[in-house]
Amino acid sequence: MNKISIVIPYWNGVEKIKKHLPKVLEFAKVNNIEEIIACDDASTDETVKLLKTDFPEVQVVERKINQGFASNVNSGFLKITGDFVFLLNSDASPENDALKSALPHFEDPKVFSVGCNVGGLWAVGRFENGYFWHDQGSFKGDKLKSHQTLWSSGGSGIFRKTIWDELGGLDELYNPFYVEDVDLGYRATKRGYINIWEPESKVEHYQEKGVIEANFKKEKINNIAERNSLIFIWKNITSEKLMNEHKKALIKRLISHPKYWAIFLAAVRKYPEIMEKREVEKKYAHLTDEDIFNIFSKSQV
Repeated sequence: MNKISIVIPYWNGVEKIKKHLPKVLEFAKVNNIEEIIACDDASTDETVKLLKTDFPEVQVVERKINQGFASNVNSGFLKITGDFVFLLNSDASPENDALKSALPHFEDPKVFSVGCNVGGLWAVGRFENGYFWHDQGSFKGDKLKSHQTLWSSGGSGIFRKTIWDELGGLDELYNPFYVEDVDLGYRATKRGYINIWEPESKVEHYQEKGVIEANFKKEKINNIAERNSLIFIWKNITSEKLMNEHKKALIKRLISHPKYWAIFLAAVRKYPEIMEKREVEKKYAHLTDEDIFNIFSKSQV
């Protein structure tokens, strides 16, 4: 029988632990899940103390330096022994039967992840005007069905550990936050693996202000998101045609929006590492970028 683990990343999460962790523990008990790992990204509040004193059944991974979401999650995955890992945000809690419809998808060895239903639809992506854009799929019908998705959310997804390890987990280039789960799903898809969105696997999420919004100003959040968008393109888009489109659009944006230079230079600082990882993705690709966008740009049911 396949073993399932749960990983929850925290950063200054006392209130979220009190509100959501008991529900996760109930879910774990109902589903006979014994391995629950809380990875803490050097919190300055009582997060670690609360976990250790009030939730002894949870294994705590303490990080001494705050680096960001990808690094924190990866530290948790290093400790798990499960075949599949339910990755949950600190403000997320699955319905008790969330695994019933999700786990059968993994009977296909090509399935890397199953994304849960948090009230939206599956993820799609397109390359337009020189940039990568992502959105939700469109639905036309009487009943939602499971659907291939470009990626599964890092806050409410189940991942096959062997493929996670093959991909190297979340890319820490994206620290402190944003785009890392999109990147992971895109890389998996490009290597020929499959991500599935399962509407019957439900998780409560986004019911309150998230950790990022509570700790960072809106301008900083936007700048990091835009920097990471550039990192994603430079690292993953290996089509010469699409990259030529991007270069033209990038030059135009730099000319017309002087403030964009700071975002551009922030990404350029990581350029050598980006290029190294770009070569890895080229080496292991089974699909082209055009193949992927043809699948997901018209994705609807």
